[in-house]
Amino acid sequence: MRIIHVVGRSNSGKTTFIHSLIPLLKEHGKTAVIKHLHSHYFEQAPGKDTTTHYEHGADIVIGTDPEKAIAAIRNGSLHDMLNLLSDQGVEYTIIEGHKAESFQKVVIGDLEIEGCVLRNPRPEDVLTHISEFSEVYTLQGLVQELKRDHMSDDTGCIAAFNGIVRKVTGTEITETMDFTDTETIHTLSEDIRKGMEQIPGVLGVRFHHQTGIIPAGDDLTYIAVIARHRPEAFAALMQGIDRMKHELHDVGKTLEGEYHGNA
Repeated sequence: MRIIHVVGRSNSGKTTFIHSLIPLLKEHGKTAVIKHLHSHYFEQAPGKDTTTHYEHGADIVIGTDPEKAIAAIRNGSLHDMLNLLSDQGVEYTIIEGHKAESFQKVVIGDLEIEGCVLRNPRPEDVLTHISEFSEVYTLQGLVQELKRDHMSDDTGCIAAFNGIVRKVTGTEITETMDFTDTETIHTLSEDIRKGMEQIPGVLGVRFHHQTGIIPAGDDLTYIAVIARHRPEAFAALMQGIDRMKHELHDVGKTLEGEYHGNA
């Protein structure tokens, strides 16, 4: 999912720009907008059932009518909401505000800020530079991509893998794994993906590997395979996982001691 982060001072024209950008992005894929409300808390309608259910402790309340659904989610985390949108197959999310976030940005007005890709552009310029904007990946998002791009009458399955940094392996403790060499990781990941797609019966592969310093317990890799039959999908997954382990993970560990309990 591509993130178009629009920032600027108050009354700089951010909302007007976003209104022009939304229909252009919608021509290319499912589009969402997240607006930072700052201290202006969203007011739920007093006394309505959706409000009282939330007040009684429901974590998520959804109201539906024939045209739309309105949700109140007991979670104000921007990154959790981005993951939720990715899981739903959203391809483009516009963020208005949240200046402190590190996503690549469209700046409206004269605000000086890091990560500026475009300043005071035309909405069409965003599409021209779309590959320069940040991306958010989730495993379900990759599955949605495969369905969108590779579903056919002879599709039989999608198989998915979520790799996690394991803390304890035998007597070893792994506190972090170092994947700061992003160019090498992207090159190898693409080579692994292409190799998996060469297996007969595989219709498409999505492969994402996290970069940076990844602590134990965090997600490390998302792989999804769409194929005609299960054995072909499983064979592709095993090939990709084995290559990833031997060519990347075995050299990425940062060992912080020995484990002396029961693994």
